[in-house]
Amino acid sequence: MSGCTGRLPAPLFQGVGFLLLILGWEMLSRHYSGLVVAGPRETLAALFRLFEDNTFPTLHLLPTLQRIGLALCFGIGCGAALGILAGFVEPVRLMLAPARWILTSIPGVIVVVVFMLWFGMGTTMVVSITATMVAPIVYVNVAEGMMSVDRNLLEMARVYRLPLHMRLTRIYVMALAGPLLSGAVIATGNGIRLVVLAEMLGANEGIGHALAIARTNLQTDELYALTLLAMLVIGSVEVLFLRPIRRAVQRRRG
Repeated sequence: MSGCTGRLPAPLFQGVGFLLLILGWEMLSRHYSGLVVAGPRETLAALFRLFEDNTFPTLHLLPTLQRIGLALCFGIGCGAALGILAGFVEPVRLMLAPARWILTSIPGVIVVVVFMLWFGMGTTMVVSITATMVAPIVYVNVAEGMMSVDRNLLEMARVYRLPLHMRLTRIYVMALAGPLLSGAVIATGNGIRLVVLAEMLGANEGIGHALAIARTNLQTDELYALTLLAMLVIGSVEVLFLRPIRRAVQRRRG
């Protein structure tokens, strides 16, 4: 099987998998009522209708994108900072272990309800929830990356008295780049899903709020279109931002 994939380009297999998903989706839409499963054509038509409405981008899409950006900045930044600190200072890592366990095991919907009581409805609640749930993912990856730094390299750096900035850029940054990017990829997908969930339960605008309205009105095609839009947002963030950074890190390592 590995020889087959070596002769044929990987995008070909990805394209076949995508077509199979579309085919399965179409077959489900024909088997079930339109109130249960909207077909691919109906979903795309509903997606185009959303953007034909001049109020949708400003009332729903833009607030969601802003919340995603703020939540990821706070969540990834705090998680990375705490992970670096925990990697340097073991007592900090031990003290943070209970909080990390709680945040990674508690269901997201419970956090949404609790934060709604604390912050009310709106952007502050959505960003706080998402950043709080994203930070542990990045924290774990960065802390493990810090603990896996080659001790022999650190000893050589001390012996040859390398400056601090060289130790940071040549040893720590290269060791942490992979775990940090892996954590950021996972955090991005989970973060966007949390933003939409929080908007469904506690916001008056955003893609999640539009999803809640479509569900209430039994607008299945619009419901599927908004779900597709959320997936496109996740893919766009990964393709436009995370993959170029990953390639740059790989070139630097090479």
